[in-house]
Amino acid sequence: QETTNRMNRLSQAESENEVSLFRTQGQIEQERMNGELLKIQHEHSEAEAKVNGQSEAARIQAFMSGLDKTVPKLEDRVFMWQTLRKTEALQAVSEGGAQLYYTPSDVNLSIEAKRA
Repeated sequence: QETTNRMNRLSQAESENEVSLFRTQGQIEQERMNGELLKIQHEHSEAEAKVNGQSEAARIQAFMSGLDKTVPKLEDRVFMWQTLRKTEALQAVSEGGAQLYYTPSDVNLSIEAKRA
């Protein structure tokens, strides 16, 4: 009887070890797959950013070359582009429900004391 009980306990311990081993192997495989998923997502994110950057570069180039004859100074065209981008950003913010806060440096605010 004692030998049978000992054999049963050893068999049960061995089964528990096997279950634990399979569980650990499953966790390792899941982490490996999660790593591969993150790598793929990162690659897709980089590819998307590259396409967006190329699209924006083409847009800027078209804008600059389109104004080349009418606005010959490059810095004037750059200023116009920056103004256009600020306008687009403000439009995007205004279409959402966001609140916009300005600092004095954002609006070129100055306070003067005038004597009467």
